[in-house]
Amino acid sequence: MLKICHALSLKLLEAPFRLFIFFAAQSLLCLLPGLSARAQSPAVADSVYVPWLPTGFAPDYTNVPLHRNVSDEFEQYAGRKGSLLHTAIKPFRYDDLAIEVREDSVYRLTPLAGTNFIERAWNYAAYGHMVHLERPDFRLYADLILDLNVGMDLEDNRELYTNTRGLSVKGHIGRQFSFETTFRENQATLPVYLTEFVQEFLVVPSQGRVRRFKQSGLDYANATGYISYTPSKFVNFQFGHGSNFIGDGYRSVLLSDNTFPYPHLKISTKVWRLQYMNLFAQFTDLTEPSNFVTGFRRKFGSFHYLSYAATDWLQVGFFEGIIWQGSDSSRYRGFDVNYLNPVIFYRPVEFGLGSPDNAMMGLNLKLQPTQGLSFYGQFLLDDLDIARSREGEGFYRNKMAWQAGAKWLGALGVENLVLRAEYNRAKPFTYAHKDPLQNYVHYNQPLAHPLGANFEEYLGIVSYRKQRVYGEAKFTLARYGADTLGSHNGGNLFISDFDIAGYPDSYGHSTGQGLETEVLGASFRAGFLINPVARLALELGVDLRRFSNANGTEHNTTWVQFGVRTNLFNRYYDF
Repeated sequence: MLKICHALSLKLLEAPFRLFIFFAAQSLLCLLPGLSARAQSPAVADSVYVPWLPTGFAPDYTNVPLHRNVSDEFEQYAGRKGSLLHTAIKPFRYDDLAIEVREDSVYRLTPLAGTNFIERAWNYAAYGHMVHLERPDFRLYADLILDLNVGMDLEDNRELYTNTRGLSVKGHIGRQFSFETTFRENQATLPVYLTEFVQEFLVVPSQGRVRRFKQSGLDYANATGYISYTPSKFVNFQFGHGSNFIGDGYRSVLLSDNTFPYPHLKISTKVWRLQYMNLFAQFTDLTEPSNFVTGFRRKFGSFHYLSYAATDWLQVGFFEGIIWQGSDSSRYRGFDVNYLNPVIFYRPVEFGLGSPDNAMMGLNLKLQPTQGLSFYGQFLLDDLDIARSREGEGFYRNKMAWQAGAKWLGALGVENLVLRAEYNRAKPFTYAHKDPLQNYVHYNQPLAHPLGANFEEYLGIVSYRKQRVYGEAKFTLARYGADTLGSHNGGNLFISDFDIAGYPDSYGHSTGQGLETEVLGASFRAGFLINPVARLALELGVDLRRFSNANGTEHNTTWVQFGVRTNLFNRYYDF
């Protein structure tokens, strides 16, 4: 314990100056009328809280942060039974949610009266943006992004830290145009299992390519951004560099935000009980060295997702996606205009091209029998050959994945108590392809589940927030079949289907085949929400991980960390 305290004290000495500048800037900027002056929210007849947003407040038209806890908190109110919010399509947009709930109604915090300098400074730091510019037809908000934490891996006696500084700027022009951009510069020292992942795949999970920093650290940067255009209440266009998520679970076997952001064009159409998303994306393959002229090799993706609110308790979603390479050794293909087809179920188009690409289809279901309680599931079909399957068990081309889960928002009648249980499974060779450049991967990470394929996973999450204080406990158990020297058991998405033993007559495959491996994890978080608008919080975390396999290899991780963090993005270190 003394070592932890010593390490924390040394690392925190590097952070106070940045924190002081941040809070000083917040306090001083609140006195500048040109930037931050905003009418104080008038008190209303509500015995629970006083809203900090003006009574006539018009929502911005940007996206809600793609962070699981933020989405759950809004969904608890905006996704009530009978709501036409299609909860499987994320990120949400604030203007869609505003029909059901305002942001101050989600957090239900009470500002001070705001009559003296201290009260005004607190209200600004605790409720406002760092820079807030409002005009009749234009709004601009800017905030710092911070992840300054220090810690230690008690098992390896290894000092750890993350030093992230960045900026978020967003706003909108009128009701039709909005924009947002974020930038983060990072240095970090991570636990052994994550460091080994970086060494193998050359990326920090979800956060991009790295270079060495000092002796044992990592240096990496990432940015997101988009412009949004809403010509009518039915249609929204977004073009930018970011991530998307399809599903109601913690994981997704269809499309998740597990990878580094990617450039994309997204078209969302809402009419009646339907919401339809077209997503056209460009992905990057890092398996070959970068070319001086063209950089890394590119591949492209085209996705459709149609969500139908069949009743006030049932939402059904249909998914399809195509991945194809931008070039090969003989020619440059680029973005294939055949896949600009906006109509769902275009598998016949892919077949008509000679079936050269990686196509998949999927289903998403959500049932909400009572208020706040929902059961959800997903099924992905990557490949299927029924005729060949009759010739034997475990045919390699029967590639599929599925998910089943339950989520209870406001569980047991307790506001902001969230309970979740989930099961995920993917058969061997799912998401892979005969040509590895057309695998379901971007920046060396799977576009769906972090474990790729040939696995099963159980997880449970309990989270709770009381005003500004919050806590979370998460438990995961994953079992998968790892490869040994010279083997291909179906979990590695970078290996061609041609290398499957017995190809093309390969039978006898089952989930978990190969070297039996188990990863048991537990994660605990406790924090204090400083500013709900900027998502800034003080947080203490403990992450436990136990890795073991049938060869007798075992490694434990006990990661204790503390710091200040802006919770805008998901980080998937639990694999």
